[in-house]
Amino acid sequence: MGKKDIIKISTDLDIDLDILGYLDPGITVNIIKDGVVVESKTLTLPNRVVDVIQCKNPRCITSVEQELPHIFKKTTNGEKAVYRCIYCETKAE
Repeated sequence: MGKKDIIKISTDLDIDLDILGYLDPGITVNIIKDGVVVESKTLTLPNRVVDVIQCKNPRCITSVEQELPHIFKKTTNGEKAVYRCIYCETKAE
């Protein structure tokens, strides 16, 4: 038996599901309208995350230029996925 959490949102929102996929890969999101499941999505790790992680490198351009978005790209290290800053290649922790 696994764990199950429920988040209920009663209005239509533009939600970035990549953030949920980054936080918990394998999560299932059910979209329900009028009490009926309309769509079911199983999320995976996104290839790119924007403004979810901040670069820890003090020499990174994002430390100096505050308006730049923090963009991390997924790379693979064997079987493990690693996110790296697109500006300085620093690994996210």
